[in-house]
Order: sequence, then structure tokens, then C-alpha cells
Amino acid sequence: MGIAAMEKGFDTPCHSTQGTENTSWLDQVWALLEDSLVWLFVAATIYRLYLCLQPPITSTDLLRYIGFGKEFWKYGLTIYNYPARHFVGTPYAEHWPDQHFIYPALAMLFFALVSKIWPALFFGKLVLTAIEGLNAFLIWKISGDRLLALLYYINPASLWWVSREGQYEPLLVLFGLIALYLLSRRPQFGAPVPWAYFNLALAIQTKYTPGSLLPYFLRKKIGWRESLFFIVGFVPSILFTLRSEYIFRIFTPGYMPTNCNSYTWNIFDAEKLCGTPFWLVVVNAVLTYGILILCLVFAARSVLSPSKGSVLSLSKARRVFEYLGLILFIIFLKSVGRAGFWYIPTIPLFALTIDEPWQRRLFFSLSLFEMAAFHNLVIGPFSWVNESPPYPYMWGL
Repeated sequence: MGIAAMEKGFDTPCHSTQGTENTSWLDQVWALLEDSLVWLFVAATIYRLYLCLQPPITSTDLLRYIGFGKEFWKYGLTIYNYPARHFVGTPYAEHWPDQHFIYPALAMLFFALVSKIWPALFFGKLVLTAIEGLNAFLIWKISGDRLLALLYYINPASLWWVSREGQYEPLLVLFGLIALYLLSRRPQFGAPVPWAYFNLALAIQTKYTPGSLLPYFLRKKIGWRESLFFIVGFVPSILFTLRSEYIFRIFTPGYMPTNCNSYTWNIFDAEKLCGTPFWLVVVNAVLTYGILILCLVFAARSVLSPSKGSVLSLSKARRVFEYLGLILFIIFLKSVGRAGFWYIPTIPLFALTIDEPWQRRLFFSLSLFEMAAFHNLVIGPFSWVNESPPYPYMWGL
């Protein structure tokens, strides 16, 4: 069941009703995965817990995130004014000492809460892993397709970058999914649609990429309640802005610690690629250009296919908005100064706005091909590795 279908109040079938004699090999693969659904979820959960017990080795991000979250309870809303070196004698002052906390308000508040409960790398990864499980559940509730939930949960990129390294992309996906879920509720049930816009605002305050969903949310005329809830959702950012430099640091030199993006438009830009193996650059280019081209083709086909009646034509024109979120996300990914490999497992969030079941499955499947994570899981890290893994901080800072 897609979001558009849910808004209309009917289910979109995810499976063919044709006889088995017409079943393709791909249908058989989907059926096999669905038959093994529970066991794959259990196996993935056990493996994720194992990864949570291992220290991050290709990134020091989680150590700094929890460190800044811990310091929030001392410095409050002014926390954005202080670089890591200010926290003398702490383990997180040693890594990127001149770097401030560079992410929006909800990210800060999330890590402040985590650090208040238990400031440990293991706990941070455990919470993020649990959120991934909740995200998979929400994907199932939104789409009605359990296979999409499975594909999201077993994604190698999520396994490595979330459960092993502690990247917090699950948080932005969570608020984005809640927003989509609330948006899909039919008004006749008295659903709190304005809360969808409130949660979209929260999602944008984790990282900025959920802003790609704005055109989809604005495709229909919204009232004053939706606008008010959206504005109120930005109260955390407003409060931080009143007391600190907050996101205005984005306009200062050195705001981002590196200027590396292996998804950049030009695959021969050595300075931008920062030593990324060329085979991985090519794979990333094929993946991102491929998704972009597919979105454009599907969107064009939905508009140009024959139709009768002005109402139907208008409805088909609006279908472009189903693909616009994913298109904008890919454009952002390829254009931004710095992009991590862990951005790829957020693709399903933007693919859920697409109402065609097989197209959703296609984009969910393509998100599995984040080959840096696959290489790290199967062969081992190919790039920078922390020579002193933070074993002492797995259980507390």
C-alpha cells in the first residue's frame, strides 16, 4: 500500500495475482525472501548486536557526538559556540579539536539524551540499532510490504555504518517516516495530519536531507494549522539560534572538517574524491546516476502516458512529486561539499513516496549497493582505520 493509495483509501497490490506459470525468477526471489522473513530478521538482529559490541574503527564521529551531548548538560543552548578542544582532558577533545558540533538541533538533543542515560559508545549504537528496527516496522506499516522492511533492515550499509560505526542516519529516517505515516492517514478518520508537518520539521533538524521531501508535502494546498505545526516544529533550532552561533557557522571557513565526496558529479575530480579507490567511485557513479535517470524516466512516463479528462491529467502531473524527493536527494548528495557513505541507506525514506510497488522495491534494492560498507563487512576496511580503537569508551566516557 503506497502513501498515495492510503490517502485515497484503497490498497495497492504488491504481488501479482497471475498463476505460477507466469511467475518470473524475480518473483520467485521475492517469495523466497518473504518465506524466510522472520529468520532473516532474527539473524540480522543477532549480527547487529554483535556489531554493537565492536568499537568503531573507521570513524570517530560517535565518540564526538556523545561527547558533545554530554557537555550539553553543562553548557546548555550555548554548546554550539565551543570547539572540541574546549573540553580539555576529555577523549573527544583529541579528535578534530577545532571542530564545533556541526549538525542541527535535534541531533544535539538526541545525543544529549543518550549521554544522560548512559554516555557509552555501545549504548549509542544500541539505541540507533533499535531505531532501525522501529524504522523497518514503520516502512511495513506505510507500504504494507514486509519485504521492503526486510530490505531496509538487512542493508549492509546500515549494518556497518549504524550498528558498527554509530552514524545517526536512523534518526532522520525515523522522523521522516513518522511524517509520511501521519500524512498517509485519511482525514475522515480524524487523523492529525498537521503533526505530519511537525515531524517533517523535526526530521530536517536532524540533518538537512529530509528537506527533499518538502515538495511532496506541499504538493497539495495546506491550511494554517499545517503551516503553524511546521513552524512550531523548528522551536529547538530557534532556541539554539537565540543563544549560540548555531547553524550560522555554516557560512564560516572551515565549518566542514573535510571537503570529500565520492558521489560528486565529476568522477575524475581527484581533490574531491580524497583518495577513494576508483572502482568505488565508478560504482557510486553508476548507482547515483542510475537512480537519477530511473526517477526521471518514471516521472516522465507518468506525465506523458495517454489519459482522458483534465482531472486525470492533473492527477498524473502530480505524480511527478512522488519522484521529486528522491531526485532532489540524489542531486544534493552529488552536489554537497561533504557526503558520507552512510547517506545511501536513507534512500528508502525518499522512495516510499513512490506509489508503484515494483518501483519502490527497485529503489530499496538499489540502496543495498553501498559497496564501501559491503567491502568493510566482508573483506575489511579499505581506507582510514583508527589505530587505537576506543575500547575504553565502549562502556562509558
